[in-house]
Amino acid sequence: MLSRNAANAAVGRASAMRRMRRRTANATTSRLYCATNGCTSFLVIDEGGRTAHCEICGYIRRVH
Repeated sequence: MLSRNAANAAVGRASAMRRMRRRTANATTSRLYCATNGCTSFLVIDEGGRTAHCEICGYIRRVH
């Protein structure tokens, strides 16, 4: 079982990450945010314009 301080730290970190994602989504509507856990980078749109990829973790996403 986690101690009270460890549990509070985990809850605080999770809410901070959600807050950061909301701010990023609102501030930069033209850039795609990487959706994987722990990766805080933006996706790069490939030449064809149909997919975007993350240079850090390798996540690939289709762009409509």
